[in-house]
Amino acid sequence: MDRLQRWITAYDEHVLWDLFDELTLARGLHYAHDGRVMDITLAREGFYARVRGSQRNVYHTQVRVHDLHADLPVSVHCSCPVGSFCKHGVAAIAARLNDLKQRQPATAPNTSPEIALWLDDLQQAAEQTRKAASDRIIYILEPGDRASLTVTPYKTRPRKDGRYGALHAYRGDGRTGAGFLQPVDERVLPLLHVSRQSVDVASLPIVLAELASTERAHVGDARGPVLNRGPERAARLEWVGDDTGAQRLRARLEDDDGTVQVVAGQPPWYLDPTSGQTGPVALNLPERLAVTLLQAPAVPPEAMASLHGPLQELDADLPLPQPPEEKTVAQVTPTPCLHLTMRPLFADLPYGDDLDDERIPAASVSFDYDGIDVPATRDEDTVTVHRDGVLWHIQRKRSTERNALTNLADQGLRRMDIPGDTVLVPGEEQDWLDIVARTVPVLRAQGWRIHIASDFPYRLVEADAWYADLDDSDGNAWFDLELGVEVEGERHSLVPILIRLIQSDPEAMSQKHLDAVDLDASMLVDLGDGRLVPMPARRLVPMLRTLSELYDPRLTGNEAALTLPAVRAAAVTELEDDTGWTWRGGEAVLDFGRRLSALERITPATPPAGLTGSLREYQAAGVSWMQALAAQQLGGILADDMGLGKTIQVLAHLLLEKEAGRTTHPSLVVAPRSLLFNWEREAERFAPGLRVLRLHGPERHAAMAHLADYDLILTTYALVPRDVDALANQPLHLLVLDEAQAVKNPRAKAAQAVRRLTAQQRLCLTGTPLENHLGDLWAQFDFLLPGLLGDATEFRRLFRRPIEKDGDHGRQQALQRRIQPFLLRRTKQAIARELPAKTEIRREAELTGAQRDLYETVRAAMHQRVRDEVARRGLERSQVVVLDALLKLRQVCCDPRLLKLDAARKVNRSAKLEMLLDHLRELVAEGRRILLFSQFTSMLTLIEEALTGTGIDYVKLTGQTRKREERIERFQSGAVPLFLISLKAGGTGLNLTAADTVIHYDPWWNPAVMQQASDRAHRIGQTQPVFVYNLLTSDTVEEKIMALQQRKAELGEWLLGGGEGRTAALEMADVEALFAPLD
Repeated sequence: MDRLQRWITAYDEHVLWDLFDELTLARGLHYAHDGRVMDITLAREGFYARVRGSQRNVYHTQVRVHDLHADLPVSVHCSCPVGSFCKHGVAAIAARLNDLKQRQPATAPNTSPEIALWLDDLQQAAEQTRKAASDRIIYILEPGDRASLTVTPYKTRPRKDGRYGALHAYRGDGRTGAGFLQPVDERVLPLLHVSRQSVDVASLPIVLAELASTERAHVGDARGPVLNRGPERAARLEWVGDDTGAQRLRARLEDDDGTVQVVAGQPPWYLDPTSGQTGPVALNLPERLAVTLLQAPAVPPEAMASLHGPLQELDADLPLPQPPEEKTVAQVTPTPCLHLTMRPLFADLPYGDDLDDERIPAASVSFDYDGIDVPATRDEDTVTVHRDGVLWHIQRKRSTERNALTNLADQGLRRMDIPGDTVLVPGEEQDWLDIVARTVPVLRAQGWRIHIASDFPYRLVEADAWYADLDDSDGNAWFDLELGVEVEGERHSLVPILIRLIQSDPEAMSQKHLDAVDLDASMLVDLGDGRLVPMPARRLVPMLRTLSELYDPRLTGNEAALTLPAVRAAAVTELEDDTGWTWRGGEAVLDFGRRLSALERITPATPPAGLTGSLREYQAAGVSWMQALAAQQLGGILADDMGLGKTIQVLAHLLLEKEAGRTTHPSLVVAPRSLLFNWEREAERFAPGLRVLRLHGPERHAAMAHLADYDLILTTYALVPRDVDALANQPLHLLVLDEAQAVKNPRAKAAQAVRRLTAQQRLCLTGTPLENHLGDLWAQFDFLLPGLLGDATEFRRLFRRPIEKDGDHGRQQALQRRIQPFLLRRTKQAIARELPAKTEIRREAELTGAQRDLYETVRAAMHQRVRDEVARRGLERSQVVVLDALLKLRQVCCDPRLLKLDAARKVNRSAKLEMLLDHLRELVAEGRRILLFSQFTSMLTLIEEALTGTGIDYVKLTGQTRKREERIERFQSGAVPLFLISLKAGGTGLNLTAADTVIHYDPWWNPAVMQQASDRAHRIGQTQPVFVYNLLTSDTVEEKIMALQQRKAELGEWLLGGGEGRTAALEMADVEALFAPLD
C-alpha cells in the first residue's frame, strides 16, 4: 500500500480537518465532487495530480507523505497562486482517497489500525528481504569548489525499464560483508568512509580508476553519463573570474572549451560531465604544488596585486591574476527574449520517485543589453556580469522591461514557481498552441527574439487545404466518408487520427466538453510523425462532434474512411456550414442529409397566442422539435419522464398548427381511459380555444358524423378497435398515442387499429418507450416511421438479438444514432433545478413462523413445477407457468390470505403488513402525506381492514372506483393523509403533488411502472422533498425481483440516454435464482 493509504489506515480521513481550514476544505471537496481532478500519477512518497481550477486554468499539485507520526505528516504544494495546502490539494487527496476506498481490501475483524499498519510494514520488510539479492551499489560523482570531488554511494535496485529504483544513501564501510557488495565495492567504500565521501587528494586517482571499472558510477546524478577511463590529457592553469569580479585558479585541458573539470589529486584527474570520461592530467608541475594551486580560494580584485610576488617566486611559469576591466552599459534599450523550453516541475525528489522527471513546457524571459543576457527574474537595478575578462555593470531600463512583461501577461501567460526559478505558463497546456501559433508571430513583429529549445513539444506546420470525400458508389444504403488535410503536398486522413483521439479520451471528446470549447481558439492535431497542425476550433469541433456521434467502438483507428448508413447523412451535412472544406462526390448523400439535418437545427418556435400559460425552457424546446418534425412530415416519440408536461407541449404544438392555418382536419389523441379526464382538463385550462370532443359511452356513435367540427378528439385504446371504421374515414391532422407503450404488441387490436388511421403527423408520448425489451421500441417506430428500423425480422437480426443476447455495444450505439433525430427525452435529473429532491428508501421484513414455512412449501412445489414445464416446453414457452408460480410466492410475501389455498388460510400473520402499520403510524404522526401502491386490489382491502381502529383516515382508488376526481380532491386538499391506490389504476395520469411520501407495498417486474407510480407525487409543482419507500421481505422472491429490475432499468436508460448498460433478457439462471430457498 502507498504512503497515503498507510497514513489513512493508521489514522482517519478526518485528519483533513487538521490540515486545511474549513473554507478551503469545503471548496476542495466541492472540486473533487465536481470531477475537477483530471488525473493522478502515483509516486513512492505520494502522488502528483492535475486539477482544473476556475476558468480554464489547470494546476499541478504535489502531495507527499512524510513521517506518519509527525505533527504535519503531509505536504501539499501547488502551482496555483496560493502555493500550498490549497483547495486543489484537498480535491487531489479526496480523489485519491476515493480510489483507495474502492480498492481497499477488507481487514480482519477486530484488527486495530495500528496492527494493520504494523502487519503491512512486516509484509514490506519480508518482501525487501526477498529482493535483497538484486540490490547493488551505485556511485554519484559531484565536482565541487576548489577542485574537490564528492563521491556518494547509494543502494538501489535496477528496474525493468533500465533505470534505477529509489536511491538510499549507503553508510557502510565495505567491511560488513553484505551479500550484494562486489570486490571493487569492498576496496572503494573504506576510502570513502574515511574521508566522509569527499575524496582526499591521495586516494583520488585510486578511487576514480576503481570506479571507472564498475560501470556503476555516474557523473552529476543517476541519469548522468557512466564513468569510464580515458587517456592522460595535458592542461594549463588559468584564472577564471565570476560575476563579482573575483577569480579562481583552475586547470583547463589544452583541447577543451572549459566544460571538462579538473579535480585535485596526486596527480590531478579530469572529469568530463558530458561523456563521463576520466583520467590523469599532466600540468608539468610537482604533484603537491599542483594540488595546492588547484585548491586556491577565490581572490577578490583588491587582493590580486598582492599575489604577484609570491607566485613569481615559485619559478613555475604561473599565470598571474589581473583585476578585470570594468565597463558600464547605460542608456541601452534592451531587446526582450522569449525562451520556450521543458522544465522540471518538482524539486528535491529522490531519484527513483515516479515524479522525479516530471517536466512541463514553460516560458522564461530575458533582456539582451548589447549582447549580455539578463534574466527578467533578477531583482537588481544594476546587474554585474563577467564576460571575457570584463566586468560589466548593466544599468537596466526597468520601465521598458515592465512594459514588455505586461504585454506578455496580456497574452495569457502567468507566473509559476518551479525548482530554483519562476517561469511563465498558460492557463492550460493546450493553450501553448495559441501561444506558439498566434502570440509568437506577434512578438516577433514587435522586436522580440524567440528561442525554442529542441525538446519543446510544439512543432507546428500549416495545413495547405482541407478535403472531404464522399463515396456512395456501392448503393444508396451506405456511403464512405473521409476527412483530411493537405500538408506540405501530402494528403493526411484525419479519420484515424481523430478516432484514436476519441478512443484515448472519450470524456474529453463528449458533446458536453466540446460545447465548452472556445471556438475562437486553435486546437492541436498530431499527425503522428512529430508534426503538429494547428486547426481552428471553429472547424475542428464540428468535425469531432460528427465523428463522436458516428463513432463505432469496433473501429481500430487505422481506417482512412468511415463506412456509414445513409440514415446518418444528417451528421455529415453539419460540416457543410464550414466553407473551408473542399467536397468531392456524394451529392445525393448531402441532399438527403440536408433534409434530415433540419430536425437537428431547430428554430425556436414562438409560443402560441392561444396558450393560457407559460412554457418552461425545455417544454418550449419540445414544442419546437414537434414543429420541426411536422415541417418535414415526420413523426417522433416525446419520451420525457413522467410529470414533465408532455400534454401541455402537445397542446401548444396543436395550437401553433391551428394558428398557422395548417389544421384543415381534426387531431386525435388515443389514451388510457384514466387519462381522458386529464386531457380534457388540461385542454380547458391551457388551450380553451380548442374545440374538444371526448368519445365515450353509447352516445359517441352520434358524434361520429360531426368529427370534422372539432379541433381535438379524445378516445381510448379500448374504443379505437370498435370505432376504427368511422375514425378511418376521417382524415386527421395529428394522431397522438399517449402512454404509447400500449401498442408495444403489434398484433394487439388497438395497435392494428391505430395503424389504419390516416394523419399528416404521428406522435407517441411515453415516459417508458422501452418497458420490457427492444421490441417495444420497434413497435412504436413502426407505427411512427415504417421502415426506419426495418421490419420486425430485420430489427431482431440487426439490433435486438445482438444487444439483448450478446451485449453488443456497437449495435447499441448504432441503434441510438439511428433513432436520435426522432426521439426527444428529458429526464428529471436533466432539469433537476425545477424539481424537488426525491429519496428512495428500502425497508425489509423477515418471514417467520408459519408464514416462512408456507413460503418454503409453496416455493418448493412451484420450483419443481417450473422445472418440469421448462424441461417439457423450454423457457420461452413456459412464461405463463413461471409468472403464475412467482405470483403465488409474491402473494405469500404480501399476505398469505391472498393465496387461495387451504394451508394459506391457516396463517393469520403477515410480517410485511405489521411493518407497514408501524411505519404508517410513525409517518402520520410526523404529518406526512402518503401514497400507498399495491398491484393487488385484494391487498388494499386487507390493508383497509388493518387500518380499522388505527385512527388513520384514507381514501382508495382502484379500477372499480367511481368518482375518481372526488377521491383525488379529498387527498389533494388535505382531508386525509393516506391514499391507497392500485398500481394499474393509479400508476399513470394523476397529479398528486400534495404527497411527500410514496410507499410501494409490493415490487413489480417492471421498474418503469413503479417509477411512474412514484411520479404521481414527484412532479413539477411539487414543493416538498419526496420520499419513496420500497417494502420487501428479505431473501425472498421480492428481493430477487428488485435485482432483475435493475437490469431492465439499465437497458432502458442506455437506449434513451445514450449510455451503456447490461441487457435485460431473462435467462434460466435468473429463474433458478428467483426460486432459491430461504437462507
